[in-house]
Amino acid sequence: MSSVPQKELVTGVERYPLDAEVPNVVEKLFSLRNQCTECNVCEVACSLVHSPDGTVNPQYARLKINHAPAKPSKVSPGGLGFVADICHHCGNPPPCAEVCPTEAFYYDPKTKAAVIEQDNCIQCMECVPGCPFDTVFVAPSGELLKCDLCGGDPVCVKACAARPEMLNEGKQYVRLPVLFYSEQADFNKEHKQVPEMGDEVGMMQAMLEAGKISSPA
Repeated sequence: MSSVPQKELVTGVERYPLDAEVPNVVEKLFSLRNQCTECNVCEVACSLVHSPDGTVNPQYARLKINHAPAKPSKVSPGGLGFVADICHHCGNPPPCAEVCPTEAFYYDPKTKAAVIEQDNCIQCMECVPGCPFDTVFVAPSGELLKCDLCGGDPVCVKACAARPEMLNEGKQYVRLPVLFYSEQADFNKEHKQVPEMGDEVGMMQAMLEAGKISSPA
């Protein structure tokens, strides 16, 4: 047991002390560091789902694309590539929740991800530097944002998987998805399986035509 002061993250269904053994989503949402092409479709899709007015606004995205060291490849021949900075969904206790003075974090009863209860958040920003992976973001409204796994069906993962079909419908083109969430598909080490998709291809195509996202060269 850790020395973390006893307090609870409340879901309304389950209660877990911060230093208890909690089923979580560690390593279930992750990205391939040397395969990202910085198309930003994941950011666009995330912002579309999470922005207050349902429009594309990357400032409301719960993940960001940044430069990162990478193994030399066709995508990053110089050894510098792009990576999606996404919440690692740390084991219990999450560092962001540990520093929260109002206990605004709680575990989602479905995904077991630690998410922010905005009604309890006082926007003190302590969780922003408290996250060792820089994946707690500040929205234009001042709200603190972190990945909520979209209730267990992350749109970023589906948008990433839809990208090749969107740009190359009916053509022989292979591009492995970069983002994976193990609960969406039987993902294996060979990365041969991708999430099931609904209308993500159509959504991405519409944004491409509207100039909201760009096609890679």
